[in-house]
Amino acid sequence: MVAAHHVSRRVWTAVGLIAAAALIAAYYRLGPESGLYPRCMFRQLTGLDCPGCGSQRAIHALLHGHVAEAWGYNALLLVEMPLIALLLAAGSMRRRFPRLHAALNSRSLTVTLLATIIGWTIIRNILNI
Repeated sequence: MVAAHHVSRRVWTAVGLIAAAALIAAYYRLGPESGLYPRCMFRQLTGLDCPGCGSQRAIHALLHGHVAEAWGYNALLLVEMPLIALLLAAGSMRRRFPRLHAALNSRSLTVTLLATIIGWTIIRNILNI
C-alpha cells in the first residue's frame, strides 16, 4: 500500500500544468499597463536595460499573437524561446535521452549562452533597442 503522504509524479505534473495554465491566463488578461508586473531592479539602479528587460511585455504580446511587437520588446527572448523549451524538455526526459541532456548542459553551450546574453545587453544599450 502506498503511504497517504506520497504524491505521484502524475499528480505533481497535473498541478504544474494547472499552475502554468493559470499563469498564462493571468499574463493574457493582465497587461503591462496594469502595474502588477515587477520593475527591473537593474534598470532602476543603472538606467540601463538588463538582458531580460521587456520579457514580460514580450510574453504578453506573444500571447496575443503580436510577434513583431514582442520582437521589439525583447528580441533575445524570442530567439532563445525554442532553446528554453528544448532545455526544459531535455531536463524532464534526461533518463530517456541522456546524451541530449548532457549536450544541452555542456560547458560550451553555457559559455555560448552567457556570451550571447552579455553581448545582447551591450548591443541593446549602445543601440538603444
